Amino acid sequence: MRTVLVLTVVAVVVAMTVLLIRGSGSSPDSGPGPIVTPESATVFSPGGSPDHPDQATLAIDGNPGTSWSTDIYQDAVPFPAFKQGVGLLLQLPSPTVLSEVTVDVPSTGTQVQIRAADTARPSSLSDTTELTPNVALRPGENTITVDDQTETSNVLVWISKLGTVDGQSRTNISEITLRAEGE
Repeated sequence: MRTVLVLTVVAVVVAMTVLLIRGSGSSPDSGPGPIVTPESATVFSPGGSPDHPDQATLAIDGNPGTSWSTDIYQDAVPFPAFKQGVGLLLQLPSPTVLSEVTVDVPSTGTQVQIRAADTARPSSLSDTTELTPNVALRPGENTITVDDQTETSNVLVWISKLGTVDGQSRTNISEITLRAEGE
């Protein structure tokens, strides 16, 4: 009986060691997955006209030298006084669970939130789901970790606090890069 117990304990220890060495493939250590290239980008501006809709795709064109810009607001803090906010809605080729979103901005003071939408045309912010809390951005590339496991085909980069560019109350987004959950 004692020999059976010892052999059982040894077998369990060996099995656990093998699992730890191999990993389960779904651990957080598996790292970010592949880059997901959006099919399109549109301006989401509930309660107001869209800010520069003709420039929206510049934030996903792979060229950090180009950018989408919000309008220039006279009020230094237009959100939520003037309107709720504004953002870019990205349509993905297929439903995806995100691991991170990188937002490249030249602006200072901008805050964004990553959200998901069930449709490519949500009518209000309440038609979207929060994936991350508000995140303060610094000029340059900002990588935002997405811990929420919601699968989505529509990702909203929502500007909850406008920044400044050249002393003007506005935000520019040079590039947005999305990464899927790691394998």
